[in-house]
Amino acid sequence: MRADFLRSIAFLAIGLISTELIEAGPVEVFRIGGDNWGDVVPDGKEVDAIHGDFVLRNDHVVAVVAQPLATRNANMTTHAVGGCLIDYTTRLHPADQLTAYYPGSRVYPFRSVRLRNAAHESLEFDDRNTFSDEQAIELTMIAPGAEDRAEMLVTYRLEADSPHLIVRQTFRNSGKSEVDVLLSDDLRYDAGKEDSIKAANGKSDLFYTDDRYWGQAYGVSIPGRTVTSRSDSRTSVLRYGRGSRQPDVTLKPGEQYSLEVNLLVAGNTCTLRNLHASTHDDTPVASTITITGGGRRIPNARVELTRDGDYYGTLWADGSGRIDQKLLQGDYALAVSFCGVPVGASYPFEVSEESALIDLEVPLEVGTLEIDVDGADGTPLPCKVELRRRGESTPLDLGPESAIRQVKNLLYLPRGKENILLPAGDYEAIISHGPEFDAAFMDVAVKADGTTRLTAQLERTVDTTGWVSTEFHSHSSPSGDNTSHQMGRVLNLLCEHLEYAPCTEHNRIDTYAPHLKTLKIEDLLATCTGMELTGKPLPLNHQNVFPLKHHPGQQDGGAPVTDDSPETQLQRVALWDDRSEKVVQQNHPDLGWLFYDKNGDGVKDEGHAQSFPYIDCIEIHPPSAVLKIPADLDGSTAIPNSNRVFNWLQLLNQGYRFTGVVNTDAHYNFHGSGGLRNWVKCSTDVPSEIKTDEIVEQVTRGCVIMSNGPFLTVEARPAGQSKGNPVLPGGEFACPDGKVALAISVQCPNWFDIDRVFVLANGKHVPELDLTREKNADMFGDGAVKFRQTLNHEFPADTHLVVVAAGENSQLGSVLGTGWGSQQPTAISNPIFVDVDGNGFAANNDVLDDGLPVKQQ
Repeated sequence: MRADFLRSIAFLAIGLISTELIEAGPVEVFRIGGDNWGDVVPDGKEVDAIHGDFVLRNDHVVAVVAQPLATRNANMTTHAVGGCLIDYTTRLHPADQLTAYYPGSRVYPFRSVRLRNAAHESLEFDDRNTFSDEQAIELTMIAPGAEDRAEMLVTYRLEADSPHLIVRQTFRNSGKSEVDVLLSDDLRYDAGKEDSIKAANGKSDLFYTDDRYWGQAYGVSIPGRTVTSRSDSRTSVLRYGRGSRQPDVTLKPGEQYSLEVNLLVAGNTCTLRNLHASTHDDTPVASTITITGGGRRIPNARVELTRDGDYYGTLWADGSGRIDQKLLQGDYALAVSFCGVPVGASYPFEVSEESALIDLEVPLEVGTLEIDVDGADGTPLPCKVELRRRGESTPLDLGPESAIRQVKNLLYLPRGKENILLPAGDYEAIISHGPEFDAAFMDVAVKADGTTRLTAQLERTVDTTGWVSTEFHSHSSPSGDNTSHQMGRVLNLLCEHLEYAPCTEHNRIDTYAPHLKTLKIEDLLATCTGMELTGKPLPLNHQNVFPLKHHPGQQDGGAPVTDDSPETQLQRVALWDDRSEKVVQQNHPDLGWLFYDKNGDGVKDEGHAQSFPYIDCIEIHPPSAVLKIPADLDGSTAIPNSNRVFNWLQLLNQGYRFTGVVNTDAHYNFHGSGGLRNWVKCSTDVPSEIKTDEIVEQVTRGCVIMSNGPFLTVEARPAGQSKGNPVLPGGEFACPDGKVALAISVQCPNWFDIDRVFVLANGKHVPELDLTREKNADMFGDGAVKFRQTLNHEFPADTHLVVVAAGENSQLGSVLGTGWGSQQPTAISNPIFVDVDGNGFAANNDVLDDGLPVKQQ
């Protein structure tokens, strides 16, 4: 089921379209700039084009070749792409899934470019950075030779009537001694979390990759040669010669050698094979497959084909349950699935010289589920709907973890409404909108050949007035280390009721604004541009920073570059944009390494001290780690260096005031965002009115509550004083007699609970302020308000107070999936600083009966 990925009529007909039926227009080449960006850059979640790159296109395909610069990187994990093909897709169904095609397997640094027409006449761009030719255009990237390396010329040739690129590779020996040449290319195509398949390792006349869900297949072939491939989930190494690491060609001085590679692209592998077969004069046959179950056609049925026992391709039925696809002659078998559920057995059929008509009846009954979710006021509510098949071992699989609206068995509904065709049967539906709302747990029976309504009203039972929920660290495909659609990340954030979330892709300043506009949810989710600057050494040198100025079309969005010195990198990004105000967040740090062990030798030193003035906040997740700190710190229990909550408490005792934050670092969209959040004090509860400047100010100040679900508030005053505003987390107040009143409130929705509230004073438990539902039942409630008490205690000296609320004996549960859902509900306040002696708060330097941490070994 791919309802979040539009299947146009043109795409459904792609298998029947014959290139000779399309009157060929001219071939065009463009130099990408601000004036033509929207017209020439293709669509697809893996697009990495920037200004200065080259676009080749005809009526069939569009290709982006990166400008030949040493500094040209596609993303954080795809480097040195100058002269390489980085985006490639069809014009009929643009859905770029290519990360990079490296001619010569990354051996040859391309540094100059040449442009010619079909007559091999040199071309120059006009004022519009464009040129066209009625026959063909050749874009040649040149890598100079070296003493032990041939010169390499890679010519991307696109002909007016061709459905694919031809890549001519020429190796020249301009030196004085022999040079060896390996005939090899690299293809970077990330498939680890996708519904994707690559050709088996070994020899074949066509290497292919096939993304069945996003509908994009790539092929590599060389007329008269086989391709020897070796693939992992990211990269395929393609050899065209001996198939080993021995040289394929040895060039004497003055000699040269050339070969041509066909780079194919299509909406599915069946069409890709047809394109490949056309070079052998094989003619595909028009074929029609119809899928019927329970007396009706089955739209969006998935059909996987094998030919002579080998995988051949995957096709999807259109809205009428029909597939039109040209197929080569031969003996086939097909397997049908629907919503990830296999249907029936393998069905054989034959394609002969005449058209093939396959009318298949499968043992499947389907029905429509009409979902309508509102808030308590009756207005549509964004929500996450999880559908679990009762009594069935095979779960729904509506799309891969990278998808947008339908992810595995989840639906992300920006307006709370959806009509979806499902296998008939009994389901459990879990409907939620983050931890400020009650969730609905409902049984629903999807009726065969009918419509079943699923309606719910989710009540906002947790009152967070004056606080907004935020997520400061998540990713999608532009980061380069995952393939999640960025719009899917935005929907994930929205439906989990995150109200403010900067865009924080790895090493690229980016924005969610276009997705918010497309989804028409600008009023529901506040955002800003930002990034995560990810350098070495890992995992130390990671910093999230927002807001930053976004420069569309520039490499990395105009972001700063990394540095091998964490201190230099952190200072660079903190001072970026003319020292503008921003949040600099140290991500998932090894705190011992950062603060006490700069060289990582396990011996305490000054740490990366030049970084400290520039850090505003530090990630200390998971919050439930606080429950692993013993109530009696007597030195008998060693706390692991990996317990960031404990290390953060030690930092506070050393006088470092860094705001603690927790974030998901979500990379995929299946229960990705939502498992951790920060509630930040804010003057408005309306997302469209949230100002980034205020978020920056409050985070820097420390007015933040960290949580994986429970909503905790803490207010402090001198005991007996009722006038004036209370002191909130991050604040400091004078309390000459040391008598403090702490007003603590904890709220939860109906899907998890807390059973303990305790206070840490300078990082240590206060026995009188360690309260449990078992021992202090009268202090805990059973409604949304789980705890609301004012606790009084006298502190003899300056003390920072951190309040924790937790469900020690429970888990967050099924609303958040098996990952986040296995956590104990936990919320942690940032510290309130109590000045008892009247000389300003002074840290006590207590190491909490444990040594200060050093680098984790």
